[in-house]
Amino acid sequence: MNRTLRAVALVTSTATVVAAGLVTLISAGPAAAATVSQPLRTMVANLPVETEVRTGYDRDLFNLWIDADGDGCNTRYEVLIAEATTAPTVGSGCSLTGGAWYSYYDGATWTDPSDLDIDHLVPLAEAWDSGARNWTAAQREAYANDLGDDRDLVAVTDNVNQSKSDSDVAEWMPSLTSVYCRYITEWTVVKTRWGLSVDTAEKTALTSYAAACTNSTVTVEVVLGSGSTATATTTTTTTSSPTATSSPTATSTSGTCTGTNATDVSIPDYSSPVTSAITISGCGHTAALATSTIYVNIVHTYRGDLSVWLYAPDGTYYILKSASSSDSTANVDTTYTADLSSETANGTWTLSVKDNYSGDTGYINTWTLTV
Repeated sequence: MNRTLRAVALVTSTATVVAAGLVTLISAGPAAAATVSQPLRTMVANLPVETEVRTGYDRDLFNLWIDADGDGCNTRYEVLIAEATTAPTVGSGCSLTGGAWYSYYDGATWTDPSDLDIDHLVPLAEAWDSGARNWTAAQREAYANDLGDDRDLVAVTDNVNQSKSDSDVAEWMPSLTSVYCRYITEWTVVKTRWGLSVDTAEKTALTSYAAACTNSTVTVEVVLGSGSTATATTTTTTTSSPTATSSPTATSTSGTCTGTNATDVSIPDYSSPVTSAITISGCGHTAALATSTIYVNIVHTYRGDLSVWLYAPDGTYYILKSASSSDSTANVDTTYTADLSSETANGTWTLSVKDNYSGDTGYINTWTLTV
């Protein structure tokens, strides 16, 4: 089994997805993974802080280990096969011989699979405390056997994993300080992927560690939590002619049609425009409204650096905001009104944002369109 390609099927309730750009209401339906791509420190900052609750926890509530593809190798062995530095021979009953494994927590190399544990990077008990207690049994099983992202499960020295136990990053870190950035990045990825919260001490620790790491962009497919009910992902383009390649879908409610983007979009410093798209379908009225509204929330040090345009499905554009060197206020948090009655309501609408001055970066956080 290819760990990075395995899909995790989950069903979640109706939700409103918030991301960069115009306002849109997402219709109910089965979850589809939404891709979130953010700088590390932004992703850490976006983790919700909540009090942890251990009440009712039992490890048996997470079904381990399953053979999802029926090939005779359960999740533990799939991870060992995928992470081997020397590929083992796979025998009857998925017995492994001749392989080698590197435990990145402590830098040890092993040739006997029995010397390795498969660590849930965010432990099962920690997941329970942070939101998994509210999941269905199927969702907990999916989490416990998640092969859809190779950062969720990791083969490590058994006694190191046992020393970690159910500790979070405020309580335990790998013995190798050189892997701290990798570890806290993967911790943040798992929390984001599964819509899990953090407690105050955990958030403080993550923030402190991330400040000492390169603020690289981190990408993860979210299967639970914010963004997971979008029917497709929002992508970033850096071409001079903004083009949306994928977008959430919105539907009609109470005489209007509203939609919201699915993921944040990074805005590079003094660069070509980036875009975030929403597709509206099933709208009961053909033409958009003469009083259409576009709510835009952009995180940026200087909003005066930014120009913001709205592109209609036919490519017609509307200037919502021009750049202004005299505006030194931070962030855009504004609802614009536009006469879009000459446009068709259904189709793909695109928000285009350009940073016109050098010195800083930002990201489209949320935009919502009502037509």
